[in-house]
Amino acid sequence: MKLKRRQAKRLSSLRVALALLPLALLALVAAYHSRQCKPGGHLQSAPAQGRGTAAAAADAAGGQPVPPPLAPEDVPPDCMRVERVCVDQQMVVMMDRQYSVQYRPQVPLPQWTPEVYYNFPWSQDSNPDIWIEEPAVVPVVEFRPAGQQEPSPDLQSPVFEAATLPMLFVAKWQDNFSHILGNSAAWLHAHLHLRNASWAHRVALVVHTPLGMALPALWQTLVGPLVPAHPVQSFADFSDRSRAGGGGGGSSGGSGLTGRCFAEMLLCTGRPIDDQGLNVSQAGQFIARHYQPSLPASPVTYSGGIAASSSGPTRMLKVLFIARSPKVAVRQILNMEELLEQCRVWRYTDPATSVQFSAECGVWQAGPELLLNLAAFRSADIAIGRHGAGMANGFFMREGGAMLEVFTPGWTWQLFRGWRDQDEQPALQWWGLTVEDTFLLSPGQHEVDGHPHMYRGSQGPGKKGRDANMRVPWAGLAHVLEQYAGVQATGGMAAYQERRGRREAVVYDYGAGGEVRPGNIWGW
Repeated sequence: MKLKRRQAKRLSSLRVALALLPLALLALVAAYHSRQCKPGGHLQSAPAQGRGTAAAAADAAGGQPVPPPLAPEDVPPDCMRVERVCVDQQMVVMMDRQYSVQYRPQVPLPQWTPEVYYNFPWSQDSNPDIWIEEPAVVPVVEFRPAGQQEPSPDLQSPVFEAATLPMLFVAKWQDNFSHILGNSAAWLHAHLHLRNASWAHRVALVVHTPLGMALPALWQTLVGPLVPAHPVQSFADFSDRSRAGGGGGGSSGGSGLTGRCFAEMLLCTGRPIDDQGLNVSQAGQFIARHYQPSLPASPVTYSGGIAASSSGPTRMLKVLFIARSPKVAVRQILNMEELLEQCRVWRYTDPATSVQFSAECGVWQAGPELLLNLAAFRSADIAIGRHGAGMANGFFMREGGAMLEVFTPGWTWQLFRGWRDQDEQPALQWWGLTVEDTFLLSPGQHEVDGHPHMYRGSQGPGKKGRDANMRVPWAGLAHVLEQYAGVQATGGMAAYQERRGRREAVVYDYGAGGEVRPGNIWGW
């Protein structure tokens, strides 16, 4: 009897063990997959016998070693890192179970809500800088948990690509050339190149445009050299379901990417344009060096340059006037032809060195073709124009080049001077002229207020003064040209830096009586 009871007990234990065996096997499989799906890796099959896990990981990455995940110190300021994510219809899908409402305790979904504005310019002929009374806020980046009803095979069976690091970028003033350079390109240059980020070659830049709007084409030409691994895309295109495919893969959509699921992703926003942690000047020179081998000949026709009156050292300056697009029709130089005529016969002898200066002069209207703008600005010694996005091309000038910004009274925001001063080893000079003679402003204020391309918004009357058209006085420009010529005669950039160190004027005011006097450095 005792023997039978012992046999029955053993049999019962065996039945329990057999019943638990499938659960134990499932636990082992889950543990294995958990190890293989760490951030920075791929979901993958068991490694072949006799080969290490590193080799198996390389197999899953197309034969390439799987890069390690970003360490906390790798993540730039103003960025958030998320892992094991997919993208779909301008949403970030958190694929880990811990984000499900059925998981206890549930991990809250990430939030990313930088406030930037978008003004939805009406047509190709309108000024994208016009602000409506209440500009629209770009919708926040949305996150959702994964679920049973995922709409496409790549989200149903995700394969997390590790070689590519998407950077979802919330950019300010997405349509403005100057702000893309200062807010976005300079930020990327600072955090990818100046920091020598080991992961910079993995970045796929994705710009969060509002409500599916297209990304302006200038993003690829202006920002693309900083993130060359993949084309710059809008979040709408990057997350589009047309890229979804079977078996966890997908089409590249021309981006070179093979899916919509990634081991890790960064969400970032650029800094304010007056942030002194950036270096717009060096970013501009980086982009210029990238394009230098492929630049076309200068599209500018220079003319003038009268002969020296006596023997002695001579120097011919190339002076480039910058015109603004007629479709914008604000901040125009109304007497451009008169200025060109005066410039072509200008002559100056530096009293300290007896160097005789004259000028060849031309005009260029900065347009959407970046390489033509680069070729034009790099052909000049000094570029002269009204404050605006076109003058930002001055950051692409040859070393020692100079920009001369012309301001209206009441608007002396020396943004480009501030950008230039961020660089501890600057390659550019900045000069300014404020025209205080309101008689030279045209049209009258009542006409300006009614102009269809005029700034509208809530940032005060200064913007209206900024946008007035103007007859620029040659006497004011000639005075600044003489100061620039004196610097060139006595050492160029080194002499300019010494002048700044002595706090000598580099900006001048042209008064109502025609007098020219030193002005002030404004702003940061």
